[in-house]
Amino acid sequence: MKKYLLIFASLALFFSFSGCDLVQEETPTKTQMEGTWEVTKAVDMSTGQDITSRINFPITAFHLSSDGTIISTAGPLIMYIVYGDSKYVQIASDIDQVFNYASLDLNGGEFFIGGGVETRFTLEMKLEGLPGQKALTTLLELIGIGNDYLDVVVYHKFQDVKIDFTEDGNTMYWEIDNGTTAIYNTKDNYGNYVLWQGWPINNFSKVQITMEKRVKDIRDLIEDTAN
Repeated sequence: MKKYLLIFASLALFFSFSGCDLVQEETPTKTQMEGTWEVTKAVDMSTGQDITSRINFPITAFHLSSDGTIISTAGPLIMYIVYGDSKYVQIASDIDQVFNYASLDLNGGEFFIGGGVETRFTLEMKLEGLPGQKALTTLLELIGIGNDYLDVVVYHKFQDVKIDFTEDGNTMYWEIDNGTTAIYNTKDNYGNYVLWQGWPINNFSKVQITMEKRVKDIRDLIEDTAN
């Protein structure tokens, strides 16, 4: 009898340690996110419309670094999400003049996520209005943003963005959905956040974004697409 008990105890310990190894081997979501990603499909979830061709100037891509920083060509995508389809139509003809990614002038941002296997994260993208230049200020004027809210850097933060991957980790899915909330801020001269009230935070578009992992640097992707 003691022999059988020892066998059962040994088996229980074996499966217990095996289970721990499986958990430990699961890659943290943050690690999976790191690298260069190209948006291959973007869909407005409220209408089912594929908006990919409307946001690519000439390509929508992100580079996510291990320290949580982002560089991207996602300005048009963020404009669509924040201001919606109807306002985006008003500015579409001017976007390629404002976001001149062919000159490698990229948008910055950050992402924030827990250290384990996560299903939601926070995305913050920075867009800047430059006084006296044909830049974001032009687009905001076309949309109807008041003068008091034009000449600033706006930090568009989306909390609880849904995230998922294919099994091989080469395709990443983001969803800005009904579980997502938005906060738009500027910063004061001390670097503290100040609420930006130039646009309602509840009017953002719900969008599903599909991205493929790329080996090339984001700048190489832009140059390859532009040529």
